[in-house]
Amino acid sequence: MSASDLSFGPFVLDPAAGRLLRNGEALAVSGSGVRILDALLEAKGGVVTKELLLQRGWPGTIVEEGNLTVQVAKLRDLLQTGDQRGEWIVTVPRVGYRLLRPEVAVAAAPSAKPSIAVLPFDNMGGAMGRLPDEAMRKRMIELVEALPA
Repeated sequence: MSASDLSFGPFVLDPAAGRLLRNGEALAVSGSGVRILDALLEAKGGVVTKELLLQRGWPGTIVEEGNLTVQVAKLRDLLQTGDQRGEWIVTVPRVGYRLLRPEVAVAAAPSAKPSIAVLPFDNMGGAMGRLPDEAMRKRMIELVEALPA
């Protein structure tokens, strides 16, 4: 995950990578779809005009409004959860679109948890030589238990 990831419901949008995830599983979405969804998320529930969505979805290109309609329909299909098709994107007649449930948060990057290797504390003999004694074992356990969760 990157710092620009946006989380909403079971979804995470990574606009920089052009990726949309549902419950951690990647969904097939076009570049235009990612840019349109990013614009809707940035508006945080506010109405985004068709003109702005056309500019964001197809930068530097002149496209017809029908292209936007098709992309929004595809996004609605992708964003469906259960029986509620398109519960996220609402049409504002003759104006544009908005997110119905705009609870958007920047997704937290997974924390880098420390890892440890567990070694046997008994003398295994042979080439292993002498392993740490009981006092050393107890101190190592104390240090590991003191690590933040």
